[in-house]
Amino acid sequence: MQREPVSLVARAKRTENLALRRILLRGRGVMHYAARGHVVRSRTVRSYLQATPEPKLHIGAGPQRLPGWLDTDLIAGETYLDLERPLPFAARTFAFAFGEHVLEHLAERTATVLLCELRRVLRPGGVLRLTTPDLRKIVALYEDRNPVVALADYARFLDEQTAKPHERPCQVLNDYMRLWGHLWIYDEEDLNARLYAAGFERVTRHETGHSDHPSLRHLERHGGADWVNRAEAMCLEATVSGG
Repeated sequence: MQREPVSLVARAKRTENLALRRILLRGRGVMHYAARGHVVRSRTVRSYLQATPEPKLHIGAGPQRLPGWLDTDLIAGETYLDLERPLPFAARTFAFAFGEHVLEHLAERTATVLLCELRRVLRPGGVLRLTTPDLRKIVALYEDRNPVVALADYARFLDEQTAKPHERPCQVLNDYMRLWGHLWIYDEEDLNARLYAAGFERVTRHETGHSDHPSLRHLERHGGADWVNRAEAMCLEATVSGG
């Protein structure tokens, strides 16, 4: 009984059929809502906020647990959270928010609304950290000029992740853009503009695991190895004015 949800999630992540992926994930989300949504979530959030002077929101957590954070997800985690709906938190609730490889799975308009919602629930001086694929790094992979990993090595990594061969650069680029439910891949300029439009005052870029804020260091877990984020992703931190 414990293995069925994992199998369902694995199927949803690997399918190239976006409609099927959405059906599978939403079906799993219904199960998670029944166990961790609404009344259970309200009780969990209330208890969490009462227990910490520095509340921290982890969105798209999946199976990852960050000590001291409120881990939330559509299909897993201690608290159900649907990022396609308004966040069920009062304004100025959290000191920090963090999402790793989640924004690219949302439609462009949905992601724009989410950034505004995250701005709303952060306190003055609060900081949002987003780790998401960097389009420039993905293009560099395609052109075999990524400083972290050679195209051939990355193609073998994708072979293992997708259970399909990647013999040409075009296959690598297309699968990265289309698999795992990716809906919008940002570059730094684009995501910066969207964060400022959402009302954040300052946006800075950081290396994986690094931050000026101790609470935002060493959070990334994507890919199971540090090189994956260094090869694929960017980490941006956006600050709310008033701190």
